Amino acid sequence: MLSKRPYLIPAFYDWIVDQGHVPHLVVNADAEGVVVPGDFVEDGHIQLNAGPSAVRDFHMDRTGISFEARFAGKPERIYVPMHAVRAVVDRDTGQGATFPDEPGEEFPDAAETTAAPADSSGKGGPHLRAVPGGSESGSEQKDDPADKSNSDEPDGDGPPDDDPPPSGGGGKGGPSLRVVK
Repeated sequence: MLSKRPYLIPAFYDWIVDQGHVPHLVVNADAEGVVVPGDFVEDGHIQLNAGPSAVRDFHMDRTGISFEARFAGKPERIYVPMHAVRAVVDRDTGQGATFPDEPGEEFPDAAETTAAPADSSGKGGPHLRAVPGGSESGSEQKDDPADKSNSDEPDGDGPPDDDPPPSGGGGKGGPSLRVVK
């Protein structure tokens, strides 16, 4: 059976952050795939402050959690597979959830998800790329006179919200923007 952790940990994390509190992760540091600074492991576990103001490049998906944090002033890259998370708790109230190992618990592999953890260079995580749009000339089509969203003329309720987009877009076949009213 699929584990509940990859679904519940993000929910509890978001709930804690939405309250303006600080989420802490209790991690089994001896579990396979865990990357944490060994000097801060006690009795095989480490407690990590994963609050937005304490970490950089935070990324969480169904396979694990990655971010950069400082330990004794030194930046460290952290990776915690979901199977290694033992608890997610609110530092301020102590509320949260614990996750003991369950018989038959299965976790998705990184190959089964669309997002992979960030690499050790700190350049992983989501990326943006330009998507071609519009026609070759970059101008909008005005075939349907009933469709006022493509018209450069005001709709009668006052002046237009903003100027029409410049022609040419991003060049031939390049990305372009259009005004949506």
